[in-house]
Amino acid sequence: MWLYYTWRSTRLAPPTFTETPPQYVEAKEGSSITLTCMAFGNPKPIVTWLKEGDLLGAGGKYQVSDGSLTVISVSREDRGAYTCRAYSIQGEAVHTTRLLVQGPPFIVSPPENITVNISQDALFTCQAEAYPGNLTYTWYWEEENVYFKNDLKLRVRILIDGTLIIFRVKPEDSGKYTCIPSNSLGRSPSAFAYLTVQYPARVVNMPPIIYVPIGIHGYIRCPVEAEPPVTIVKWNKDGRPLRIEKMSPSCYSGWNVMEDGSIRIEEATEEALGTYTCVPYNALGTMGQSPPARLVLKDPPYFTVLPGWEYRQEAGRELLIPCAAAGDPFPVIAWRKVGKPSRSKHNTLPSGSLQFRSLSKDDHGEWECVATNIVTSITASTHLTVVGTSPHAPSNVRVVVSMTSANVSWEPGYDGGYEQTFSVWMKRAQFGPHDWLSLPVPSGSSWLLVDTLEPETAYQFSVLAQNKLGTSSFSEVVTVNTLAFPVTTPEPLVLVTPPRCLTANRTQQGVLLSWLPPANHSFPIDHYIMEFRVGERWEILDDAILGSDNDFFAKDLSQDTWYEFRVLAVMQDLISEPSNIAGVSSTDVFPQPDLTDDGLARPVLAGIVATICFLAAAILFSTLAACFVNKQRKRKLKRKKDPPLSITHCRKSLESPLSSGKVSPESIRTLRPPSESSDDQGPPGKRMLSPSKEKELSLYKKTKRAISSKKYSVSKAEAEAEATTPIELISRGPDGRFVMDPSEMEPSLKTRRIEGFPFVEETDMYPEFRQSDEENDDPMMPSSGSSLPVDSMDVFGEIPSPRRAGEEILRPEPTSTTLSTSGKRPSPSQNAAAPERLEALKYQRIKKPKKSSKGSSKSKKQSNGSASQVQQLPNSQVLWPDEAVCLRKKKRHPRQDPFARLSALKDDLCHRQLPEDQTAILNSVDHDDSSGHATLL
Repeated sequence: MWLYYTWRSTRLAPPTFTETPPQYVEAKEGSSITLTCMAFGNPKPIVTWLKEGDLLGAGGKYQVSDGSLTVISVSREDRGAYTCRAYSIQGEAVHTTRLLVQGPPFIVSPPENITVNISQDALFTCQAEAYPGNLTYTWYWEEENVYFKNDLKLRVRILIDGTLIIFRVKPEDSGKYTCIPSNSLGRSPSAFAYLTVQYPARVVNMPPIIYVPIGIHGYIRCPVEAEPPVTIVKWNKDGRPLRIEKMSPSCYSGWNVMEDGSIRIEEATEEALGTYTCVPYNALGTMGQSPPARLVLKDPPYFTVLPGWEYRQEAGRELLIPCAAAGDPFPVIAWRKVGKPSRSKHNTLPSGSLQFRSLSKDDHGEWECVATNIVTSITASTHLTVVGTSPHAPSNVRVVVSMTSANVSWEPGYDGGYEQTFSVWMKRAQFGPHDWLSLPVPSGSSWLLVDTLEPETAYQFSVLAQNKLGTSSFSEVVTVNTLAFPVTTPEPLVLVTPPRCLTANRTQQGVLLSWLPPANHSFPIDHYIMEFRVGERWEILDDAILGSDNDFFAKDLSQDTWYEFRVLAVMQDLISEPSNIAGVSSTDVFPQPDLTDDGLARPVLAGIVATICFLAAAILFSTLAACFVNKQRKRKLKRKKDPPLSITHCRKSLESPLSSGKVSPESIRTLRPPSESSDDQGPPGKRMLSPSKEKELSLYKKTKRAISSKKYSVSKAEAEAEATTPIELISRGPDGRFVMDPSEMEPSLKTRRIEGFPFVEETDMYPEFRQSDEENDDPMMPSSGSSLPVDSMDVFGEIPSPRRAGEEILRPEPTSTTLSTSGKRPSPSQNAAAPERLEALKYQRIKKPKKSSKGSSKSKKQSNGSASQVQQLPNSQVLWPDEAVCLRKKKRHPRQDPFARLSALKDDLCHRQLPEDQTAILNSVDHDDSSGHATLL
């Protein structure tokens, strides 16, 4: 058995619960509940309880014993989650139970006061919590259920969450609203709030007749209701505004407007008769004027029997105080006590007398007899003294305290007919009601000095009176605090430093003294004192300089004197140290400025002259700038208006059948090579030209003169319009094809010229003469050693001219004179080649430069060797005039100045050896053209 026990005791186990409370536990408010939690484990676990994560101790409201938790007097605050925790070195185990407290509801969101305007909706919230949660809400207006109030029950609604909605509120809805939630358990709580309805001022219950007494003061009242309160009331009398402050004093003397808008008449007369209306206003406006009311003068009531000034009677006795009044209508008499109302048995007789059946202490005091009818109310007062009672309580208790004492004083009340004494009662404010101490007061005294008090302590005081019949009631309780020990604090250091940076500047009128205020000063500067000296003694120049001023002007100084100045600051009767000394000489203090004859000072005159010069220069510069800008603008406009000359390669173009792609055997047979008659015969100098050449040369010169004189220009549009192929006469041949009339073609075939261009040379140096060449995207660059077809050769060389697709070169039929049997070109020595070269030279394009001695001599030298140059020209394919014209296309790039290009062409020609016919034409041009320009159309 011992071995088994040892094995059992050494076996370890984590904590486990053997008994736990249910997950939810209900308890009624005010009852007690126990939650049991048992755990097992090895070693034995420790059981603790936690509420919402906080550890609960053994004591007070919660008691923990052997794993059980007891909650005493369960309240709403005890609801929540409770956790049982069992732990040991082997681990822990937890279990949570939620306690639900059954009880009356608890309001968590009470209603709040609200203010709304008339005709708006009002909303009160009221939210409560309870278990069980079968809540119902009830709302009350004042002390009446909102559903029982006739004017309100149709405009209210209570939502399920307790919210009260009042639709289209009226002024009558203002008041106190109370919310009461209930779940049939315990006493239901309540919460209230006030509703304020704002509305414009309005008149209510205006009487149709206003009675004003004769001979005494009376009132014309305007019964008004308004929220917010009335700000002003405007009156009308007989339909006209009544402005009392502007009325004549003789007619309405003694009329005043009260704060509530009523009119007080000191003594009414017949001038007050009439019909009155009033219009009240507040911050929201007005609801309109009142109904008309007619003012009637009537005699006021009057007393027929007046009460005496004073009545004295012992307590317990009967007393009758007479009072009677009369009037039209008959007045009603009532009695009232001034101040605290009486609780004794008294009544008013039909005659108006006041009857006391048994006088008491409360009947002592001032009484008033009031007679009232529709006209006004009148009063008569009397004093009643009741003898044989205890003294009345003292009043107006005052306490003056120091650090350790208090002086208590009061006003004695009625002594009840016997001598009375007083006692002062005191205690610390934090003590209970049984800790009052009584301090006797010497006879005949109405004050007492209470000492031996603690500083910084709150005390309460009251006074009690007594006589041989008893004691009075206690006076009001006064609470005061004694003073604390005085703290010895050093007096604040009053500091003021002297003014700074005093400077003196001479002017034409005197000496200007300037300074800076003191750097440190405890209080604002009151004023400054300015002192000066001429010798050793300082004298006051001015001692009333304002503290806000920082300069002073000294005038009327003596001439040829040295002055020294200093300034002092004054602050609360404290004078600072003097500032630094500023010296100035009064010699020539008032020098007269240099004046011109016109009375102006020279510096002023110089400034005026400099200003005028500057303005003149500015105007001149602006004018020059404007002229320059206008000139530049005119140049631009002129360039836009007169564009550069457009160079047109042809004025007319003849489209041959071959160039158009329509070639017939008949048309080919009509074409013949140029005449082999040589035009270059004769001397190389000035040769005789053929009539056709002279005609072309004459046309060239005329065209050049027209362009040189700027009377003729060819625009781009005109060039394109003129570069059209004229319609030529055609006819149908024997084979049915269309052919041109040979009689019309012969002249053009014979001339083979471009009018206006005696000779033209196409080169890459002058792109303006090679429109079709530049537009070609695939130029052909043949090698020097290859033999090219006839179609690919240019007019003056072996380099072919690029042609566009679809263009054809019109050439004559091959004959024995032009081609050999082998198909090669004839050699340069052949006679047939000379006329072709000479004819081609006439179509070379040149630029003739301006005349100059150098150019003329050089051209003449070059013309001497032109004959030899002709023999050195390579074989070329000759283009007829119509071919050259029709193969030109519109250039893509913008045209440049033709004169510049022609000048470059002439310079190039001047350095080359020209053929004889070119030299002859140039020489002729040099002599005949004086302008020095060669222009192409």
